[in-house]
Amino acid sequence: MGHADLQTSIKQAKSKILDLAIHGKLVPQDPSDEPASELLKRINSKAEITSDNEHDRKLPQIWTWVKGKNIFLPMKSVKPCNEDFLYIDIDSIDNKHQVINKIKTIKTFDAPSRASRYTQKDDVVFSMVRPYLRNIAKVVNNNCIASTGFYICSPIPKILHPNYCYYLMISDYVVNGLNQFMKGDNSPSINKIHIDEWLFPLPPFAEQHRIVQKIEELFSALDNIQKSLEV
Repeated sequence: MGHADLQTSIKQAKSKILDLAIHGKLVPQDPSDEPASELLKRINSKAEITSDNEHDRKLPQIWTWVKGKNIFLPMKSVKPCNEDFLYIDIDSIDNKHQVINKIKTIKTFDAPSRASRYTQKDDVVFSMVRPYLRNIAKVVNNNCIASTGFYICSPIPKILHPNYCYYLMISDYVVNGLNQFMKGDNSPSINKIHIDEWLFPLPPFAEQHRIVQKIEELFSALDNIQKSLEV
């Protein structure tokens, strides 16, 4: 197997790991965990709980399908007010690795008109413009402002683990599923409503921790293989 083939295999392996993870097949379920539906009722009584998703296969019994608007906090619009501010735009994202490569420091008087999405550490920014390019990343700084081209996934505390949120948003199920709603010729995009209404697989909160731990363990092993290829 050549270098390029092995890199492709590693990428495919990560995609498969994420697919197993978000469908309850990566770690064992613990019957003592509080079911996700009960968790939602307890913390967000207005959450719309869906027992099934016609577009995808069944989930474990203690999981549930839930709309994005019921697991993400409402987005906040702000305007830069200090002398300068930290700005996240599409160019800030390394879409090969789904990380923020460089946060820009911009003078407020030079602020782009699209600079108005408030973000905090552990939010996930998901580009609604050409979502197939996978400009998605977890925010690692507090008090940044992002472009309105992003949907800001701010996990509701104790419902959605920040790292599970990140892995969920970079999964093929989410990216490929949302791609179907793109409209436009020059810059095909989706809208906020598409993420708000999309059905996400939600495990019990305790299981989210176990899933994240297993994903990071497996990804680390694959990354070590990747690094060995680059030596």
